[in-house]
Amino acid sequence: MKRNKISAKSIIGKSLTYYRDRGNKGLTKDNLVMAFNEKLIRDVWAKGQVVGSNNPDEYRKDECGAWMYFSHYSNRNSQYGWEIDHIEFVDHVASKNLNNLRPLQWQNNTCKGSGELACIITANKENNGPTKV
Repeated sequence: MKRNKISAKSIIGKSLTYYRDRGNKGLTKDNLVMAFNEKLIRDVWAKGQVVGSNNPDEYRKDECGAWMYFSHYSNRNSQYGWEIDHIEFVDHVASKNLNNLRPLQWQNNTCKGSGELACIITANKENNGPTKV
């Protein structure tokens, strides 16, 4: 399958590399289809919690208090990787309405599935770790 490499400038001026399949108009990153466009990714990121003197263009926390790093969007190999969560599914359909989207550290998002948010990862100073039970 032929793919065209696309480098997109993020709001923080760092390049993010995506690929556009020639036969498919969707963006992909690491062979995963990107369901959201760059503007929506930035808008959802802006909903994350700004913490202290940390650069909000690079670091924010999710609703569970877990650190996220902007350029690690959709990166499940990073403790700071994050994904876009659909807060509610209406009739089993995920809405792309910004009011229904939030940024979540990827493990918190994966654990949630289509149920309630269960914060399994929170911040321990500068690192993320399991929630103490």
